[in-house]
Amino acid sequence: MAIPLKYNLRSILNRRVSTILIIVGISLVVMIFISMMAMALSMRRAIVQTGSSDNVIINNKSTSSIELSMIPEEVVNVIKYLPGIKKNNQGIPLVSPETYSNRYTGKEGRVIWLRIRGTTPIAFEVYPSVKITAGRKPHWGEVIIGKEVPVKFGKSLSIGDKIQVGKQLHTIMGIFESGGSTYEDEIWMDKEDMKFCFDMKWLSFVTVKLDSPLLKDSFIKEINHNPRLPMVDAIGEIEYYASLTGTSTFVLVMGIIIAVLMSMGAIFGGMNIMYMSIAARTREIGTLRALGYTPFHILASLIIESLIISVLGGIIGSMLSIVINGYSLELFEVAFSIKITPAVILVAFILSLLIGFFGGLLPSRSAAKMHIVEALSHV
Repeated sequence: MAIPLKYNLRSILNRRVSTILIIVGISLVVMIFISMMAMALSMRRAIVQTGSSDNVIINNKSTSSIELSMIPEEVVNVIKYLPGIKKNNQGIPLVSPETYSNRYTGKEGRVIWLRIRGTTPIAFEVYPSVKITAGRKPHWGEVIIGKEVPVKFGKSLSIGDKIQVGKQLHTIMGIFESGGSTYEDEIWMDKEDMKFCFDMKWLSFVTVKLDSPLLKDSFIKEINHNPRLPMVDAIGEIEYYASLTGTSTFVLVMGIIIAVLMSMGAIFGGMNIMYMSIAARTREIGTLRALGYTPFHILASLIIESLIISVLGGIIGSMLSIVINGYSLELFEVAFSIKITPAVILVAFILSLLIGFFGGLLPSRSAAKMHIVEALSHV
């Protein structure tokens, strides 16, 4: 017959201080683990969700970054007549020539790493995920901002506010969303306005929408081997943004390393407290053995006791971490909203159980090996 569960519950209540110390340690590990994992996965999700399977980016072949790319306006006249490009209801090819910068200089020379995109009206058809949720499209001297842009400025921004963009102040005329992608931390403005404000003579890149994602490989091959386009290269939009996920991988790895180190600390801390608890209960354990409970019953009971404590720590840590759910954050120049998923909480909860199990295993084995006579005679 197993030792009743109420024995473990009474034991936990009788040593409140040590129990609270273990619970606090485990809850901190769980909270930090969930926070780091949620940040990394939310950041990766924002990057990966950027782009469409039927979009292709065309930039300068000498650089793999659209921030550094420069191509002449004339290439648009060649690109828009290539086969496979989708047309809208008016028969206009969905080709979006764009300027791009990731450096914003505000008042008093303050620099913010913020993506600014110069577009034409056709861009909203090339990027259908971008939806203006308030206001309207920008004209000369105006901008629209993604919903995560205020995070970069560290303050709220509303329609009608003015911000410095390049040489001139611009009025915010709209706010847009794009399903959680990295577009949401960009400022969009008129392409020619941006060229004037930043003294740009070139385009940064061109994005085209194809009739079908199945045409992507052949279209890219056509671009890369077209003699009329000797200075440009092409890559699928999804593939381009997927190549930028290295930063989120770094955050994920660092989060795992931190969680492992903290878990080891929690395991050793819990182990020490369990050893002290068992030392104080030696005669009690001897009495249990005298009543007929086997070493296995002692081992199982003490591990269950440790698991109960770890469950409490896991629950409290999970509840504390929920505070950051939906919080907007900027990390490595990417602004995004943190989303804590059930999968992350489940993994963190399993981590807390592992801490409880391994933290209680050795002390429990030590208690189970006690000889009845020695335990009962312990002072």
